[in-house]
Amino acid sequence: MSSSVEKVDQRIVRGEATRQLIFDAASEVLRAQGGAATTTRAVAERAGVRLSLVHYHFGGKGGLLAALLERENARLLERQRALFSGPEPLAQKWRTACAYLRDDLRSGYARILWELWAAGLADEELARRWRGSMAGWRDLLEGVAEGWAAERGLELPIPARALATLVANAFQGAEVEILAGVSEAEAPHLQALESCADLIEWFEQRS
Repeated sequence: MSSSVEKVDQRIVRGEATRQLIFDAASEVLRAQGGAATTTRAVAERAGVRLSLVHYHFGGKGGLLAALLERENARLLERQRALFSGPEPLAQKWRTACAYLRDDLRSGYARILWELWAAGLADEELARRWRGSMAGWRDLLEGVAEGWAAERGLELPIPARALATLVANAFQGAEVEILAGVSEAEAPHLQALESCADLIEWFEQRS
């Protein structure tokens, strides 16, 4: 390999490392301080890089948040694809999904995603990417519902797309209220979601 090619490769590696450093810093600022405080300057200071590098890689706050949303939702969707493609019974997969939710709430990951969504209310590009990621989540759930029904020889009581929308809304609604400070004693969101695994098992046994 020529020295010129090596230099190009090294610049690419360094550039990608800087992007990941900025992504991680943006996530930390979002989780700790919220979307309004997540300025490019605050992110640069948290990452320990020059402000010009944030603008070089992302063009500004809007581009940074859009790219971060795309990265985080890609990770989230890949995790769900891996979960629901596994050999475990659907009820067990549902319980694992609920465990993921608990972990995401504890770690602050859920807040990062919702801070990005809130920022999208005033940023059409960010909102467009959010809609796309949610569509991917519903597509996955729709396929899971159809596959489960076909495997069990069941006729779903409502269309698979409607069922997928209800499931997605249930998880999202739980996240919003929990992040807003609604306790499990006031509204048992986590208990309700986890109990759905029992409903799945009950439905399978009856069928």
